[in-house]
Amino acid sequence: MKTFKKVMKFLLSLIVIVIFIYFVVYLFSGKNEIVLNKPHIKVIKLEGIIVDSEKIVRELRKAEENDFVKGVIIRINSPGGAVAPSQEIYKAIRKVKKPVYAAISTLGASGGYYVAAACDKIYVLGGSITGSIGVIMRFSNFKELYDKIGVKFESIKSGKFKDIGSSSREMSKEERELLQKAIDNVYKQFVNDILKTRHISKDIIKKYADGRILTGEQALKLGFVDKIGTYYDAFEDMKKDFHLGEDVVLYEVKDKNSLLKELLEGVSKVRLLFNNSAIFYYLYE
Repeated sequence: MKTFKKVMKFLLSLIVIVIFIYFVVYLFSGKNEIVLNKPHIKVIKLEGIIVDSEKIVRELRKAEENDFVKGVIIRINSPGGAVAPSQEIYKAIRKVKKPVYAAISTLGASGGYYVAAACDKIYVLGGSITGSIGVIMRFSNFKELYDKIGVKFESIKSGKFKDIGSSSREMSKEERELLQKAIDNVYKQFVNDILKTRHISKDIIKKYADGRILTGEQALKLGFVDKIGTYYDAFEDMKKDFHLGEDVVLYEVKDKNSLLKELLEGVSKVRLLFNNSAIFYYLYE
């Protein structure tokens, strides 16, 4: 029972910390964007685990509606994340009627690569980590811990699969098969979306879309990306590709709340660690 109390105290403390961080972010995250009234290519950053799409989608809409924005560069340093927000960002990019290039720095894997695949061109560095095409779903099993501390769970449910993934018991073979079918379906969506935008043969996809990572150089040889270069190289190429002229500048909104964003990133990781819901992830771990 003492162990159970310690576990509960830890979880409650964690919840309080999360609430406090969100409150601080709410207080200090005022509007800090300066609208640039001259022709420019806008840089939108996608960093960390993808748990929400709202900010990226909003910035893409602003870029689409602003006549001074001549193109967009998505600067990616992300291992991916939840499937739904990754798909929302992918669809939002596809709707933009201006050139959109992706520039992967250290990491653009799984959902990070999925977002990049929606862009007109993908730039990587030779040592960037990309690929990791696949789907993962994780569950925690605390049955042995619950048994040791004397905690028992009762479930009253409308169907046999209603508590699938419960942390208080082993997963049945039937449940595992059901989840595998769902994962296979989401994986198929991933592959099909890549085939829509990348000129890669199905044979290459079938061989390399098994969760493995690729370096930037490997990805280039296989056709998963377009060019070795930085986001500044992407900027210079976009100007040439679309005859935008030398007056067009590169514009990146500086985020005053970078420290708070790092704290939120830590919170996101904790949420993923303790989340026992049936959520699909395009995530490189």
